[in-house]
Amino acid sequence: MRVAGKWTSVLLASTLVIVTACTNESSSGAGTNKDGKAESPSAAPAASGQKVKIEYFQMKSEMVDVVNELIKDFQTKNPNITVEQNNVPNPENVWTMRVSTDDAPAAFTHFPHNAVFQQLSKEGRVVDLTGGPLMANVSPALADLSKIDGKNYLVPIAVATLGVYYNIDMFNEMGLQIPKTYDELLATADKIKAAGKTPFYFHDKDWNGIRQEVVSRMGLQIPDVQNFLDSVMKGKAHITDNAEFKPFAEKLYNLRKYSQKDALGTGYDDALREFANGKSAMWYTGIWAIQPIKKSNPNLKFSMFPMPAATADNTKVQVSVDTAIGIPAKGKNQPEAKKFIEYMSSKEVVQKYVDLSGYPAAINGVTNNNKEITSLSSLITAGKVYPTIERVWPPGVNGDVGKATQEMFATGDIDGYLKALDKIFYNKLNQ
Repeated sequence: MRVAGKWTSVLLASTLVIVTACTNESSSGAGTNKDGKAESPSAAPAASGQKVKIEYFQMKSEMVDVVNELIKDFQTKNPNITVEQNNVPNPENVWTMRVSTDDAPAAFTHFPHNAVFQQLSKEGRVVDLTGGPLMANVSPALADLSKIDGKNYLVPIAVATLGVYYNIDMFNEMGLQIPKTYDELLATADKIKAAGKTPFYFHDKDWNGIRQEVVSRMGLQIPDVQNFLDSVMKGKAHITDNAEFKPFAEKLYNLRKYSQKDALGTGYDDALREFANGKSAMWYTGIWAIQPIKKSNPNLKFSMFPMPAATADNTKVQVSVDTAIGIPAKGKNQPEAKKFIEYMSSKEVVQKYVDLSGYPAAINGVTNNNKEITSLSSLITAGKVYPTIERVWPPGVNGDVGKATQEMFATGDIDGYLKALDKIFYNKLNQ
């Protein structure tokens, strides 16, 4: 699509500014330079017995400690390969800059639904792994979900979804049941509010968190929304042509009446801490918060349930490939990088990864042992899932959607919000 090259160029230019300003971190203790790059690994392929250093550019900050333990095990089994994990602020932007300037890490994590990653893959910047041995253990359904124009550029390891975290003790004390429909969710929130407690915590200071909620709930609530938005982006329809969008926006806005004070002043880390400390009954976010909540308050009893649809039969969960590993086309030490990916995608290692992370696995034969996501995993196993609709949006659209929704929360102007969405999406694919 014509728009992709334009957006990639814009993002790359802004990335160069962002990266220069970053204070970067290397989670393995290895040095990094000012561009978020680990100190240069060995440039040549390893000869027999030669020690090789590869950089693993890992984007998930909450998984740094887990990955470090897996790296230690890999290095014990492969003493001639040293792996340096690199986790930096603004990782997607840093990755884009490095791959675009032929300075890519040997192995990296990314997201196949990310529009910039999709564009750079199509440009030949990432190794095509379709049908290769590294894909052998991947669930066929999830391999298909992660394809870009029919090709796999990443090995899916684990998937992510979102759900409603709830305080088990608070629910039990108030005699509350897990809501099965959206109306039951509101009735539950009303009971909690009437008891003088906070039903929901929201982190609306972060437009990215808002964007995640909008995308997941839009896919759940609005029938065939992906095809409709495609028509809007091709200039063939307007947002206001679809009668489902106004009720959708009203539900987003009205749910905030159950929030804490100053939700727009509350960031993700603050919301996580407050939920972990028992300040609210519920919090809607992704399963990536499981381990941080446990670290924040090991004594909290909590679990998750899916955001309910209007009817229980229509309740599904959004699924996206969340941890996936790839190799740059011009990366150094590709044989060693592939050996590391083979290790990271093995059944035994993925079992350890998902046991500690709380994520459902993308690898066949791995079981879910995390009780917090049992209800979500049951829907995934039953095939009651839908893909994230933002995977087909051009770069920048998801951020604009998050910011426009944040403005709607601040003003209450729902009609203005629908006009803003139309401006964001209309004719986007022809620009």
